[in-house]
Amino acid sequence: MKLTAHTEGFGATIEGLDLRDANPAMGRDLRAALVEHGLLVIRGQTLAPEQQLAATRLFGTLEVFPTVRGQLPGVPEIFRVASRPEDGHVEVGRYWHSDGSFRDDPTPVSFWYTVVQSDQGGDTLFTDLQQAYAELNDEIRAEFDALTTAHRNGVVHPLVLRHPHTDVPALYLNVGLTAGVLGYNSAQSREVMAAIDRHYSRPGASYRHHWLPGDVVVADNLRVAHKATPLTGDSRRILNRTTVRADGVIWQ
Repeated sequence: MKLTAHTEGFGATIEGLDLRDANPAMGRDLRAALVEHGLLVIRGQTLAPEQQLAATRLFGTLEVFPTVRGQLPGVPEIFRVASRPEDGHVEVGRYWHSDGSFRDDPTPVSFWYTVVQSDQGGDTLFTDLQQAYAELNDEIRAEFDALTTAHRNGVVHPLVLRHPHTDVPALYLNVGLTAGVLGYNSAQSREVMAAIDRHYSRPGASYRHHWLPGDVVVADNLRVAHKATPLTGDSRRILNRTTVRADGVIWQ
């Protein structure tokens, strides 16, 4: 396994790995890489659904989802993200977010596998939430340290979330699903969230992933947020996404 760190300061690309051969030693190596880099890109994979489940289980126990139109029958662990409604969930996540932030115990790890990819559009942006916090000035950091946010479903989280494994603080906000900041009025909440949205997008802070057939991307959702970009109208793309439960995640 060859690992090359990304120039953005987080994330790494891994070569020389076949995830169909998922085994305990591979799991230890991948988990160590994820803890160190926050984001892993593994290209050139060929995964049947059950093989994706086995590879994701290297990181812990899988979440399950309701079966709806476009989802794979009999595989509730796979959440399909697609450009067409007959293929899966469409118009998903075109704002900075971490998967599963609406849960009381947020989803720690996401694993995407490209099933179908268009040549045009549909890239995904990733940004490091720990570095976003580290780059705040002292006055804003002190303000944010004391804040709590509420999702639209009523779930609350601290705006500055400490990683359960490393204890490193991160600026944790779902820009699209957060209703507001507790103790702030609507205008103040919008101002804070807009400022964080801009901060996530600051120059040099994002890794842009152009999906290729057979790509696998693994993200530590408690350290890294992501944001979808639009596809052209006639494009077709399908990503199979699996996610790890907070109560079953394996960090070491």
